[in-house]
Amino acid sequence: MLDKVSEKNMHIVRWLLAIGWLVLIGLMFYDPITPALTHHENLANPFRIRLDSCIRIRETCLPNQQYTMTVIMWWAMIVPAGIFILLVFGHEFWRRICPLSFISQIPRALGIQRQRKVYDPITQEYRYEVATVGEDSWLGRNHLYLQSGLFFLGLGLRILFVNGDRYYLASFLLFTMACSILVGFLYGGKSWCNYFCPMSPVQTVYTGPRSLLGSQAHKKSKPGITQSMCRTVDAKTGQEQSACVSCKAPCIDIDAEKTYWQELHKPGRRLVQYGYLGMVIAFYWYYYLYSGNWDYYFTGAWTREEGLVSRLFDPGFYINGQSIPIPKAIAVFITYAVFAGATYLFGLIVERLCRKYMRWGNRPISAEQAQHVVFTLFSAVSFWTFFSYGARPSLNRLPTYPLLAFNALIVLVGAIWLYRTLGRTRSQYERECMANSLRKQLKKMRFDQGFLQGRSIEDLSADEMYMLVNGITASSGQFRLQAYTGALQDLLEQKACDAETSFGFCSNLRQELQLNDDDHFAALQKIAEQQPELLISSVRTSSPSDPTTVRPIVRQRQSSTTAPLRSKKH
Repeated sequence: MLDKVSEKNMHIVRWLLAIGWLVLIGLMFYDPITPALTHHENLANPFRIRLDSCIRIRETCLPNQQYTMTVIMWWAMIVPAGIFILLVFGHEFWRRICPLSFISQIPRALGIQRQRKVYDPITQEYRYEVATVGEDSWLGRNHLYLQSGLFFLGLGLRILFVNGDRYYLASFLLFTMACSILVGFLYGGKSWCNYFCPMSPVQTVYTGPRSLLGSQAHKKSKPGITQSMCRTVDAKTGQEQSACVSCKAPCIDIDAEKTYWQELHKPGRRLVQYGYLGMVIAFYWYYYLYSGNWDYYFTGAWTREEGLVSRLFDPGFYINGQSIPIPKAIAVFITYAVFAGATYLFGLIVERLCRKYMRWGNRPISAEQAQHVVFTLFSAVSFWTFFSYGARPSLNRLPTYPLLAFNALIVLVGAIWLYRTLGRTRSQYERECMANSLRKQLKKMRFDQGFLQGRSIEDLSADEMYMLVNGITASSGQFRLQAYTGALQDLLEQKACDAETSFGFCSNLRQELQLNDDDHFAALQKIAEQQPELLISSVRTSSPSDPTTVRPIVRQRQSSTTAPLRSKKH
């Protein structure tokens, strides 16, 4: 939704949000404003203290005294708003406004990022470039485990002492900001967002293949700056240009849906999706398991509870009027582990049941599609579960009808997202990618406009594009190969695929155009002669004594028609 807003304007927006965040943190240390709003005589404020109320933690009433609203503003207003943005407006909206993402770019803005020495296969010389996380490194392969672990730890610290103490919360936020700046110095691009930020798995869960109002990068008519990809403004021309340093491929900031499908089987992906629901349930239920009632949570009393650190080793559970002597510092993480483990196992079981049910109904689906279906269901349930509890300490103070309207909005938004996402398939995405490339090739060809029946090429759907291409190229194999070569070249330019993955990615297109596997290599050979950089860019090399060449890639043939194209890597 914000992908077309200029970087200059977004830079101002991010500065304002970052300043606002710092002001809020400052108020957590010294707040002369909001405590007056919570005085019991301030009848206009629904957050005021009620002297006649007794909010219990077990058998003890919390003291009724004025408090700063900064903590409840953060946890019960700002954080829920972020979750709503992710599902409705998508990652591109969130990434372009996120103050933490903005702050992580401070080292880049100051020009003090760590550099590394690399070999350029095109110039056959060494050069220095900004260091990035290697895709084949441990972090590149297992960052989802790291981010999930940080998320697990962060939620634990929230309940133990960050939630109710504004000084600890402010310090926690400042520490997180410092970490993002450090990562921004060590690694280029959005490495903080992609490999370290604990909110990234949450974003993955709620975005899915696409949000409700987000843009779809693969349908862009021209390759360029898409979605929330890194960008800068050329000082000479004033035009936006890509600032991508290839810190991650595929990148959610360039094409969210491509990233979704390609990372569906990445290590830790199921743990993120299925375990997150358990973490949401565990987080809110622990307030009940600890205090013995729901008033403690829904009134927001936990945002102003003092002396939390001194209670780390108090009994962590209070069930049926009985304290269970497990220290709170341990009980919190036991609760998380049990609930997250249960939903993780439940998700795996539902995947199998989904495939069996579809086979029983004579509509068999692949394991990947079953995984996507269950992922989508878990995302919707997580969204509804979160808003059944999240933001309630502030929402429940609204009048009845506005509250009911908000509840209806949450149900409706989740249902629409579920409806749009549930039947989405990888093949639909790939077909739309290739249809867009074919559309460009058709514009270059001369053909009978009667095929369009008064419509423009831009109005045609993906299926109609394939039918039109088949009709035009049916009588000429040369036209079919020409259309295929042009489409493949466009896909490589847009990085929808690379030289290695193009063989499998375009298999359906070859079938539609009645081309064989050798035609694919012939197309690659032609592209190599005209634009060799498109093929070289997908092959990394580190030694000048053995430079990468394009010819070994395009000359290679596969012994199996289903085997992916493999390039020689050095």
